[in-house]
Amino acid sequence: MARYERYIYLALELVVLIGSFALAVYVRRGTLDPLHSPLLRLMLGCAALIWVVISLIGAFRPMDRRITGVDFLKDLISALVTGMVGTFAVGFMVGKTGIPVGLIATYFVIFSVAVGLVRFAIWKGIRAYRRAGYNFKRIVIVGSNIASDRFIHEVEEHPEYGYKVMARFAVDGQSRGPGQMPVEEFETFVSDKQVDQAYVAMDEANWRVLGIIRYCSMKNIRVLFINQMVDQLYQAGFRAYLDESGMTTLVAVDPVKYKNLAGRWIKRSFDMLFSLLVILLVMPWLFPIVALLVKLSSPGPVLFIQERTGLVNRPFGCMKFRTMRVNVDSDRKQAVKGDPRITRIGQFLRKSNLDELPQFFNVLMGHMSVVGPRPHMVAHTEEYSKLIGPYKERLWLKPGITGLAQAKGLRGETKELVLMERRVATDRSYIRNWSFSLDLYIILLTVWNMVFLKRQGA
Repeated sequence: MARYERYIYLALELVVLIGSFALAVYVRRGTLDPLHSPLLRLMLGCAALIWVVISLIGAFRPMDRRITGVDFLKDLISALVTGMVGTFAVGFMVGKTGIPVGLIATYFVIFSVAVGLVRFAIWKGIRAYRRAGYNFKRIVIVGSNIASDRFIHEVEEHPEYGYKVMARFAVDGQSRGPGQMPVEEFETFVSDKQVDQAYVAMDEANWRVLGIIRYCSMKNIRVLFINQMVDQLYQAGFRAYLDESGMTTLVAVDPVKYKNLAGRWIKRSFDMLFSLLVILLVMPWLFPIVALLVKLSSPGPVLFIQERTGLVNRPFGCMKFRTMRVNVDSDRKQAVKGDPRITRIGQFLRKSNLDELPQFFNVLMGHMSVVGPRPHMVAHTEEYSKLIGPYKERLWLKPGITGLAQAKGLRGETKELVLMERRVATDRSYIRNWSFSLDLYIILLTVWNMVFLKRQGA
């Protein structure tokens, strides 16, 4: 069944395409009689052929188990834009013989909505089906490295992927961890359990690994490699590919580290304009009010300036409205829920994010950006850099007043390491997928959270 999935989805989309074309004709002409026209039939055939080509080259991957919502949208937009260009090109070529551009435009609007809904229903349906325990792949892990541990954790957190880890095998030279089986039992196990895929977490293909690959090939078991170095490259935003041009196969790295950051000047221009607007339009009347409330809440300065880690690990003085009573632990102890150091007005400022407003001066001075990974205390940067391997990758961009992690509620107290790991993973996802539209989305989501006082943590 799996091998025919793509063609089943394609057939369904072609039905939607034909229906959309017929509806467009009816909307524009008030009747379906024009469908008998040879020119309209030619137009429909060309549109269908274009969509077949688009689908077969991989513009829709519903069967890809780890496809995300972002990838889903990218696939859909890419397919629609390509289809639009191709359809209008054909329409232009035959337009002089009677096919109006208005009909093509109407068809494309109807088809875009319809095929988008169909694809979304298929994608969500497949994920729900797999989450219910059906259509899963039986997999085994051979060997072990950091990347394989993260992959297993990812699979366990996302049942909609449809993976079931049947066993882990320790290869010669590796110590057997909890629950790992000796590699000598590999062939018997995968045969008895009807394993679908084997993931090899080894950085060197020794004789044992080559034997496993040969056996899997004979049994039609797909083999995938979890290579720690390649994984780290992709996690860091680089793109790698195999260079097979010579006798030795090489892994080549794309020299463009962050392709989206070619528009970094757009981000900086927006930062300056946005921060100036806030400073000139909001701060003149809001600053005196907040300053008075802070002063009345407890003795001490209005602003709290703390040394935090900025771009490429450079410390800077991060400004905030003071929300705590003056204390000796402010530069090393994280605020916790119910922290007695936080004043009553400080609780409101934190919950509403108004305590962050002075940081627009940091943005104007170039220390920060409006959107980016939140800056952490220097002591916390040193601590988490030792505990979380890719932690310092979040320092490759200027820190932000708000960020993707904070907008999604990943903020406040971090009692467990996994909470910080989730923040780091979200920050790295933001860095890899940066776009101006993503920044606008995060800003709007932050404003929404501020208005409705949605905040987690202290």
